[in-house]
Amino acid sequence: MQKTSRRFWRTSLAAVCAAVLLFTAVPLGSSVSAATTAKTTDYLNLRQGPGTNTKVILTLIKNATVTILDNSDSQWAKVKTVSGYVGYCFKQYLSFSGSQNTSSSSSGITAKTTTALNMRNGPSLGNGIITVLKTGTSLKVLDNSNRDWVKVQTSDGRSGWCYRQYLAISGAASSTSSNTSTSSSGSSLTAVTTDYLNLRTGAGLNYRVILTMKKGSTVTVLDNSNRSWVKVRTASGTQGWCSRDYLKISSSTSSSSSSSSRSSSTTTSSSSSSKASSSSSSSTSSNSSSSASSGSTGSTSTPSTPKLTGALVQVNDLLRLRSGPGTSYSVLGYLKNGTYLTVLEPPKNSWMKVKWGSTIGYVCTDYVKFLYDGDTGSSNSISISTTSAKIPQGKTLWIKASGSATWTSSNTKVATVQNGYVLAVAPGTAVITAASGSAKAVCNVTVTEAEPVRAAYASPNIAAPGSAVTFTAVTDTQRDGVRFLVTMQNGSVRTLQASLSATNTTNGVTTKVWTASTKFDTAGVYSFTAVSSVKGVYSSGGVASDVMVATQGDPEVSTNESRRASDQLINMIASWEGYSATVYADKLTYNSIPTIGYGFTLSSNAVFYNNLSKPEAWAQLVNTVNHGSYTTELNRMIAANNFKMNQNQADALISFAYNVGAGYFNSSQEMDFRRIMKNAVVPPEIPSSGLGAKVTYSTSMRQNHTFNSNPICSGVSNGTSVTVMDVWKEKKNDVWYKVRLSNGETGWLNAGYVNFNNSDKMEHDLNYTNATAFGSELILWNQAGGNFVAGLFYRCLNEANIYNYGDFKNDRSYLLSNPYGYTFPKSASVLTG
Repeated sequence: MQKTSRRFWRTSLAAVCAAVLLFTAVPLGSSVSAATTAKTTDYLNLRQGPGTNTKVILTLIKNATVTILDNSDSQWAKVKTVSGYVGYCFKQYLSFSGSQNTSSSSSGITAKTTTALNMRNGPSLGNGIITVLKTGTSLKVLDNSNRDWVKVQTSDGRSGWCYRQYLAISGAASSTSSNTSTSSSGSSLTAVTTDYLNLRTGAGLNYRVILTMKKGSTVTVLDNSNRSWVKVRTASGTQGWCSRDYLKISSSTSSSSSSSSRSSSTTTSSSSSSKASSSSSSSTSSNSSSSASSGSTGSTSTPSTPKLTGALVQVNDLLRLRSGPGTSYSVLGYLKNGTYLTVLEPPKNSWMKVKWGSTIGYVCTDYVKFLYDGDTGSSNSISISTTSAKIPQGKTLWIKASGSATWTSSNTKVATVQNGYVLAVAPGTAVITAASGSAKAVCNVTVTEAEPVRAAYASPNIAAPGSAVTFTAVTDTQRDGVRFLVTMQNGSVRTLQASLSATNTTNGVTTKVWTASTKFDTAGVYSFTAVSSVKGVYSSGGVASDVMVATQGDPEVSTNESRRASDQLINMIASWEGYSATVYADKLTYNSIPTIGYGFTLSSNAVFYNNLSKPEAWAQLVNTVNHGSYTTELNRMIAANNFKMNQNQADALISFAYNVGAGYFNSSQEMDFRRIMKNAVVPPEIPSSGLGAKVTYSTSMRQNHTFNSNPICSGVSNGTSVTVMDVWKEKKNDVWYKVRLSNGETGWLNAGYVNFNNSDKMEHDLNYTNATAFGSELILWNQAGGNFVAGLFYRCLNEANIYNYGDFKNDRSYLLSNPYGYTFPKSASVLTG
């Protein structure tokens, strides 16, 4: 099966960024509206958006408590950590308090497939395929609320979504009648659109628009638990999510649940600002804007409809004005957030004809706010991400505004501001103001003394015993000395006096680079702090970092010690990410995230150094890789499985985690590549009676110990018990076992697909990972959004070569030549011809 990756290499294609699982993690059926907090049930990624294509903010430990901010999405919950970080987590690995973390269907419902059927990791054709179910497969129904899709569980415990049309459901009605609002006690809810309104596939602006409803359209409310979004069903039966801001919701005491039936009902406006009254009216179709009750007092007449005259651009970066209603049309211009547009024609299929100055074109309605009767939106409100902050001199604070704003500082000698980026110029106080029309928001800024050290790191990042280690620190020009205080293995502190090795000027900012060297004879992690002096007086604090010394320097020797990235890998990551001295809005990330250095992303209220020199950017990258989940989760996997791993293998896996996410290393369900690693053991001596084992991947037995030999049976299924009778082990990374099936048939199986019954007592040396099996599996992680992405394919192919052969060469033509003979997926045929 094809895997979906989190992060694109920036030089390759379309989008960048890392939940813990994609195909093993399954969405929940309905929101958990009563829950206010939740606990993680495993190590879990906190992401910047609701999707695996978004950046990982941090990895939460197991049993971490989070506050639920938005629980409307079927797969993702917006949460806040105890330390104040806000992001999205995959619901599969959250245990909710206040309500059950289950689907909306009742127990006892089963289903059978009526044909060969894809089971997907979400309820749409755009979601990835977990497996293909055979005709007649029996399934347990977990969620029966969706009109088109059913969440099911197979006999081996895998969960996913299947298309309803090809399922025979028994034990309960297969209708979607249970998918009604959870907020109305014994009564249904209906709503009327108060404006042109997009119906989306999910609760958020990042979800696809299904259709645009006219003002006055009547819909049935299915889920009213979300603070900002409402799940509705149109009269034609189409389900989706709408912004609550443009719905007037009414509760109906009528027994009829059909929004298209012509029944009389009594309605009461749900708006607290409306007078409660009732009127008898006849329900109309969802496209009608006239006779549906809208909560007005004592009248059944058609309400007056404001004229759509303008729109305001609502984007984080720029919106394209196109020559026609679609992305295939040419770009006429780029519109900033808050730009006013004159509407020339009503919206149609999510596009609208507008006039910008003297230019006429089309914009996507997903990114504009509609204005009526000549309103220009000049009195918009404005909010900012923080109202007070402390910033060390020389650093920058990023304040995020809710919309387009004009920024000013009350004291530019203390702090200046541009587009929300506040530069601390000198100690003192200043008031930063963001204005939008007549609305204003302010942040009180205090600038403190400059930090004694701007950045520090050690090189090489992982050193051999007895080899030289160079410590580097970067300071401003006011410092006249630097020392490195290194904590030794016995707890003592070794002081290294640094010397000035260089000065750098980057965009007018001059810094000093200081270095010192030493050697370590004993393996371990050595923490250090870089401190600086002014006129010979050293600071009490500074910048902390560390260096790892391995037991030996051979990158092909496997040990069970902790690992981290080599300089060779960090250089490779840096080359792919690219270097930027100044902060920029990365258009290849979710919401154009501010980014600096070698791909380092910033959250709102971040305080950072702008105009970074390369040594500072390198320090930032090194410390991020060393202490991010990429490395910590790798080392947790090594310890949990007693793996013996070499440096090349560690580099490949850290690179994979940096690209895809670290959750795959320790999740409760195993990816195939991880199972192949766990099957890697020093081959045991085989007694005459054989050793019991199980097949862990559906494959074929071969006539000989090679993938090129002919298969001798139709296939051996995952989970099949076998007896290992012999072993072929001329190459560590190409071991094969001769096995016997229960019917007496014998043949050869690749060691990557065989797990001994007593494997826990064996030596798990990853140098025995079968190279062909592992490489052929890793390169399946080549898709994003259900589409093959060449950049991801090349990246994983490069990582497979590093893991198996220590081959870092990443030239694309070389990689495509497939020098190690992996099995390329069919999707890669677009590259191979």
